[in-house]
Amino acid sequence: MQIRCEGLLTGAVGYASLPDGGRLLLPGLLPGETAEFPSVIPRGRRFEAVDIHRTSSSPLRTEPACPYRGLCGGCDFDYVSVADSAGLKSGIVSSNVSAALSRDISSVVREPVWDSAEGYRIRCRIHVSLRDRRIGFLSRRSNRLVELERCPLLSERLNGVLSQPRRLFTGAQSQLFSRRPNPKTGFVELNLLESDDGVLVEDQEGVRTVGGCAYHVSANVFFQSNARLMARLLEIVRDSASGERIMDLYSGVGTFSRLFEGSGRTVWAVERDRHCLSLARKNAPGARYFTDDVSRWAVKVRQPVDTVIVDPPRTGLGDAAGTIASWRAARVIYVSCNSASLASDLRRFQDAYELTMLQVLDFYPGSGHEESVAVLDLK
Repeated sequence: MQIRCEGLLTGAVGYASLPDGGRLLLPGLLPGETAEFPSVIPRGRRFEAVDIHRTSSSPLRTEPACPYRGLCGGCDFDYVSVADSAGLKSGIVSSNVSAALSRDISSVVREPVWDSAEGYRIRCRIHVSLRDRRIGFLSRRSNRLVELERCPLLSERLNGVLSQPRRLFTGAQSQLFSRRPNPKTGFVELNLLESDDGVLVEDQEGVRTVGGCAYHVSANVFFQSNARLMARLLEIVRDSASGERIMDLYSGVGTFSRLFEGSGRTVWAVERDRHCLSLARKNAPGARYFTDDVSRWAVKVRQPVDTVIVDPPRTGLGDAAGTIASWRAARVIYVSCNSASLASDLRRFQDAYELTMLQVLDFYPGSGHEESVAVLDLK
């Protein structure tokens, strides 16, 4: 069959419409490109074309420079420039939200924010084979180890650890006392994070400064991989918060609570991971902390709140969306890593709230992953 790519879905995956109203997934294609393929496989309620042979190329398409292209599974959207990547992802996010709200939102969509992809990542997960002393990343959709000494996306310090991996072998060996290798791959997985003074491995703690804020972190907790754009995100959240009473949900290591230290504002922070909370108490000691699942904790809230900041996992807010909306805070700031769940959640807010700002920050150039921030104001 030959088909034309009509646009991009969440994850920067190309698609074409089917006669029955469904969609055919066309991974690796850009809007306007045509391709031939011999067959399809089911992917949930959709179908995916396999063994795609591209028959035309978009003017946006570029040739990836990475020497591991086609081998390593880390990059799935490295065939456009960083500027075009940000623009295309902004289109994906805007389309998802506009469809969910059933209205044109172009007036509130800001230009996307992006930066160079070279050396942007300050954290990664490396796979270690102790059997034959090899390190690397996994190939796409397989458990095969792609051995490498340098990744163009990693910071110089992280690449330094990869090129001299003795520390990784030692760290992987020590992990065998607390957990087994991944049963699917046979490899030990190590989390790495670049701190101000070096590279942290697993639960080692250190300090990472971003946007003038010093954060106590470890490699085993979530912390944004792109410090350059994280500084811009912090600025957006800080400037968007209004009022004296702030709720920071899914607070992690106190990333956003830290912004209001010394401001005189009252901050409530909710996070179920106790390791994150132990670090958050160092980062924002002035906040009040609650160890609980947000969905359970939200129904207990009785105090009034002016701004609610949410940074949920990829699955979104779920049942908590309606509860949070019922608080009728003057403003909700929603930081999202998945525009499909973001769109679904915003639909639950629309009876009481107006979307006043939506912006994509391309935290992960070379990848189809999205990061965006939305601001909602009470009607």
